[in-house]
Amino acid sequence: MKRIVSFFLAFIMIFTLCACSNEPLETPVPTPESTESRYLATSFRNNGKRTIVHSMPERIVTAGPNCTEIMCALGLEDKVIGKCMTNHSKGALDEYKDAYKSIPTLCEGYPTFDEIVNSGCDFLYASSWIFTDDLTVKMLEDKGIIVYINEATTYDELWMEINDLNRVFCLEDTGDTVVKAQTDRISAVADVIKDAEPKKVLVLDSFIGEKVFTAGRANIETAYIASAGGENIFGALEKSWDAVSVEDIVEANPDYIIIHDYKGSSYDDKVAALKENSELKYLDCVRNESFIKLSLENVMPGMRSAVTVETIAQTMFADLFAEPEPTVTPES
Repeated sequence: MKRIVSFFLAFIMIFTLCACSNEPLETPVPTPESTESRYLATSFRNNGKRTIVHSMPERIVTAGPNCTEIMCALGLEDKVIGKCMTNHSKGALDEYKDAYKSIPTLCEGYPTFDEIVNSGCDFLYASSWIFTDDLTVKMLEDKGIIVYINEATTYDELWMEINDLNRVFCLEDTGDTVVKAQTDRISAVADVIKDAEPKKVLVLDSFIGEKVFTAGRANIETAYIASAGGENIFGALEKSWDAVSVEDIVEANPDYIIIHDYKGSSYDDKVAALKENSELKYLDCVRNESFIKLSLENVMPGMRSAVTVETIAQTMFADLFAEPEPTVTPES
């Protein structure tokens, strides 16, 4: 009986001390939810199929300078652990130079399967040009790497690519901002040239023997030319890139020639070849040097859409973009 009374008295004393204490009871802190568990699965349609992303990628490899510049425009350069295909590059756009330079070079040319896998990346954003029988999307996906191919042939497809990346990396409205900056500039060009007669344009990427390698319909460069007030004379070709004969070029008689400039295939060398060709040298556009110099990056789908359209349009319609002469008020 004494034991029971003693226990009861002890319990009352402990309860009283707790009740009278001014110290608040500690509130349990919930365990922080991991970023991965908060990530809402998203998906994108690319390369003819739909891919579901269950967690945010953390280690990106880019294959193509245009792909790298898109990542820089979206502010994702810190996630890019390696860039490829810098061998033909003439350098990044001024606004992305620092971010571009901060990204390590994984390889100068096209990456191999082993180079991509051994990099430790979990996301590859790459030009469609790199894929062959020795490097397929499935091979990389089997290694757990998410693959997004830069394959846009129209503006709508390009803007979708940017906004897909925006969603995958949870960037809120960054993608919309990036796209709007491009579309506003392209629309401004359209306003200037709206009444201009279209110019016929030849795209000269390179000479292949007696033929010229040029852009066809399934090529975003054809869209750039149209936005600049031009018409690709070979825009009806089914392939994105194809070889055409000198005779076909002479018959089409272009007003301007876009000449791609890149390492290993320079603008100057191609101008010299045009002037030496027994048939092409007689074209008015060659004799008048109606040439438009564009780097290879400029004609790929990416952050150079607006500047490419501006460059083409300002060359073909220089008078429309010329600054008006200042009005001189006669002295009284």
